[in-house]
Amino acid sequence: MIIMKLKRSFLATGGYSNEVGILGLGTKQFKLPKKEFKQAIILLNYLNEEKSIELIHNYMLKKKIPESMLKKLIDANLIVSKDIEKTDDMDFKNKLYSQAISLDPDIVSHKLHNMTIIIAGCGGIGNFLGYALSTYTPEKLILIDGDKIERSNLNRQFLFKNTDIGDYKVNVLKRELNLRNPKLNISTINKYVTEETFAEIKNFKQNDNYLAILSGDSMEAVKGTTNFCVKNEIPFLNVGYLNDISVVGPFYIPNETSCPFCGNALSLDENKDSYTTNILDEINSRYEAPSSFTNNSLAASIAMSDILQYANGNIENIKSLNSRFGVDNVSFKTYTIQVPKDKSCKFCGENK
Repeated sequence: MIIMKLKRSFLATGGYSNEVGILGLGTKQFKLPKKEFKQAIILLNYLNEEKSIELIHNYMLKKKIPESMLKKLIDANLIVSKDIEKTDDMDFKNKLYSQAISLDPDIVSHKLHNMTIIIAGCGGIGNFLGYALSTYTPEKLILIDGDKIERSNLNRQFLFKNTDIGDYKVNVLKRELNLRNPKLNISTINKYVTEETFAEIKNFKQNDNYLAILSGDSMEAVKGTTNFCVKNEIPFLNVGYLNDISVVGPFYIPNETSCPFCGNALSLDENKDSYTTNILDEINSRYEAPSSFTNNSLAASIAMSDILQYANGNIENIKSLNSRFGVDNVSFKTYTIQVPKDKSCKFCGENK
């Protein structure tokens, strides 16, 4: 496709000293010697309004600006072919962020807007992802959780407040999301996440545009979500944390990528040693997950990053593809555990 017109993007920004100029921010930031920096800002200033390629080339010849400068500014998303309309709504900043990470803002917004998103587990991570995804005004949001709000939830489940204690999480989350975005179509199921619970989704149509997010902390929830999504060919992403490591994945894409149980990744085999099992059961019965703002919000942010790549069609850029991807909450060290697709998997294999 030939780009006919270009314009300076909202992302264009810079600064300079006597010897060097800096343009852009984040991973796209770069330095230029003083002479080249002046050429760059002259071109950026000229493109304050949309101009045709012909006019741009003529201007660059007149000002002796090399073609390589135009390419550099385009690669850094400082000059764009698709301008984003500045509007006082949630779309503007969402699209601007997509542009900042080199995604197509229109493709991402269109994909998520036309999607039915199932959020299975509406606690801390469900709060964060429900909030984030609701700003794209998906076709429908389906919230599933059987829990009621407790005081201990309020350290991270930020959409709930003291007066909500004792109410079902799905009902309060629906209320709060609708207050922020009245255009939302939200349905709720106030039951714990199981395969049978998914069957209660009203007007479910196989092969529609669905995406499921699991943030439940029980093995039954993982099994139920995996079974339902595999049978109905629904992409889904498992999101959680292992104490101080926020973890996502694997991102299941039907018939293409691994599910959470491929390669027996979650140790499904039963232990035959009853003595050891009994001791472990006693130890595990006292375990309390250290759920906090930090590990919940970071897990949700990693998940949202992968969801945006998925929505744009950049499958190869999904960090949790055929893997579990984690980030240490203290050092920010990243971990990747490969989970290759397993043809003999009990859940998504060829003989499922």
